[in-house]
Amino acid sequence: MTPLRGRGLVVLSTALCCLLILLAPAVRIIQDPAGLWLIIGAPTCVYYGPTRRVVSAPDGAALLAFGFTILHDLLVLLGLDLVLPLFGDEHPLQLAPITLAFAAVTILVGALTPEAQPVAREPLWWHRRGFGPVLALGALILVLSVAGPIRLNNGFGSAVSITAMVVIVAALLFLLFKQRYSVGAIELGIYFAAAGILLLTSLRGWLITGHDVQTEFAYYSDVLASGRWEPGHVHNAYYACLSVTLFPVSFAHLTAISDIYIFKVVEPLLFAVTPVLLFRGVRNVASHQVAMLSAIFFIIFPTFSTDMTYMSRQEIAFILVGCATLLVTERATAPLARRIAFGALMVGVVLSHYSTAYIVIIICGIAVVADLALRLWSRLRRRAHESGGRPRRVPRIGGQATAALVPWWLVVFAAAAAFLWAGPVTHTDSQVQSTLSAAISQLEGNASSGLFAAKQTSTQLLSGYQKSAVTATAKDRAKGVYWPLSAVDEYPITTVGTQYQPLTGTGRRLQQAGIGVTGANVLARSIDDRTYELLIIAGLAGVWFAGRRLFTPLKDQVLLSVGALGMLGVLTVVPQLSVDYGILRAFQEGMYFFAPFMAAGLIWICGLLKRWARPAAAVVVAVIASTMTGVVPQLTGGYLGILSMSNEGQYYNIHYPTDSERTGAQWLNAMALAQKRKSGTAPVLQTDFYTYDTMQTVFTNPVLPDLLPQWLRPGGYQFVGQTMLRTGRVSIRINGQIVTYTYPPQLLDTQYNKIYASDGAEVYGPEMNN
Repeated sequence: MTPLRGRGLVVLSTALCCLLILLAPAVRIIQDPAGLWLIIGAPTCVYYGPTRRVVSAPDGAALLAFGFTILHDLLVLLGLDLVLPLFGDEHPLQLAPITLAFAAVTILVGALTPEAQPVAREPLWWHRRGFGPVLALGALILVLSVAGPIRLNNGFGSAVSITAMVVIVAALLFLLFKQRYSVGAIELGIYFAAAGILLLTSLRGWLITGHDVQTEFAYYSDVLASGRWEPGHVHNAYYACLSVTLFPVSFAHLTAISDIYIFKVVEPLLFAVTPVLLFRGVRNVASHQVAMLSAIFFIIFPTFSTDMTYMSRQEIAFILVGCATLLVTERATAPLARRIAFGALMVGVVLSHYSTAYIVIIICGIAVVADLALRLWSRLRRRAHESGGRPRRVPRIGGQATAALVPWWLVVFAAAAAFLWAGPVTHTDSQVQSTLSAAISQLEGNASSGLFAAKQTSTQLLSGYQKSAVTATAKDRAKGVYWPLSAVDEYPITTVGTQYQPLTGTGRRLQQAGIGVTGANVLARSIDDRTYELLIIAGLAGVWFAGRRLFTPLKDQVLLSVGALGMLGVLTVVPQLSVDYGILRAFQEGMYFFAPFMAAGLIWICGLLKRWARPAAAVVVAVIASTMTGVVPQLTGGYLGILSMSNEGQYYNIHYPTDSERTGAQWLNAMALAQKRKSGTAPVLQTDFYTYDTMQTVFTNPVLPDLLPQWLRPGGYQFVGQTMLRTGRVSIRINGQIVTYTYPPQLLDTQYNKIYASDGAEVYGPEMNN
């Protein structure tokens, strides 16, 4: 390959795209491909050469280059943001600086780094190696996954979304048994399946939909409008995530993609590469079936489809963690190069998302301790045998006798980077400090929660929350800032149980046949959770006893899996950690390390059935997937509604924003701004926790996200969303648990004036002056 056809072509096309963006920024047919090339395509090409020397497989090098591209983008944007203000440019995050910086750094890296050797291709490889069928199946998945949420957003049924989910699961099972397909075709199929299942959720709603993504979008909008990110300016951990504040800004300027769809489409499509990374990493040391099952378990885990699209900062961080797992299972390259790459990726994780970084540091820290304990145990055993005159072979964990890839100094480096970023650089370490303080309090026995503590009921949680609200407002209540307790106590509130979807026709027929549909759905999900846990144990035991019949894990895999399980144990023992960082998301992250053991456990158990082993494994995966992805509960009803396939249920009630709510929130926000300009004082605005969560990008005035009677103020304005109007219920999160209670309808009508009303939103407040 000549330079003109290889690296030279990449450099020339990068320069050309830079000129096209600067000279024709309004021509979408030019701007989108050119911008995407500068942000993703060109850096991936130039980093492929260096990564080809770090990992041996060509597809693994391409995936690692993609991870380094994200790190590249974050560092270029950060450097631009910090350096240009020193030369008088107070708005460095604009089209021209970003375009020139991306092009210049990419060209520089391309000129200084080595180029990879070309990979030979066999004749007719495209059809013979499975790409044709995979592309056809992938096209079907994407069409269904886009059409399904569009139909739901327009008020139609969920049949298309359910069909999409069924096709996705069927595609994964199809790929499980296509060992003759090339690794590239399998990886492409995994990507299509992951992208489809993510789009089913991310495309719900015409507005920004979800929980954390609302705050992320608000901070992104601030940085986009100001043209600068100022470290330490906002003491909020979200603001410190460059994956939220800087990375999407580059797409907003260099492409014509709407900022809403940067979060709803672009980042989910980037995140869809994570199960491919897991597959590639496991495939380095295990069979096709073990690697494929690892990816399947990762994709069908509920957190992947129901939560991750609402946390773009964690989506980006997970990509970098996935790239790091490629280095763990690599055996053909020098450890030093892999350690340097691992450290660089950890810097990217720190810049992208705080809790993902903390979880990885905990996992690696426990792995280092486990390695030291193993070495000490081996040394003591050896000495004991030598002193007894009976030298014996000391068993070795994993198939690798060399030092661990992640030594203690690399863990210290990652921890120091996290400390410096959260502390001196961004001043956003208050959340870590409060979490650690609460965790220490729990360990010292100063809190009622713990591993062996009884779980509080919703009634107990609400009662405790009401008492804390009364205590917090006591002084101001005496001054008349809040309603007197005598008036509030006239309107008691009561919790309601978990609200399930109504039974469908199928569900009613099953109910008439004597099958308790709700109980069966709850039991099925519980069995799914226990099955995941059982497969981890079975996998570790199976690898120990069955050895090479399953796969021979590397020492690093075993140690990091122990670290991941230890991390989950820490989060379980100290509930405050799981409240702040999410044990399900931590489990999803841990699957990067112990998913192959889960796959090996399933293969080992099903292997007892001899010739029926493969069909049995497929049936188990299909059954788990049908319940975990929500297909069966959606067909029967009687369970929690899943937003990707339903216009009802808990997720819909608390996370789905409507046009009526947005219009009402905009009216209230404009009224509050007018009153602030007139009197100089902003009025107090209140709404319930989840309505605020979906509307916080509208409110520019401070809002108290709570309508609990004990928090109501006589002179404030109350915004009521569609869920409360439709159901008469309000949900709130207390100690990480969603608590729903009935709201007394007379309270607002008696104490306030209704000053705005529409089909889906109402505003209460003091009497309006004409």
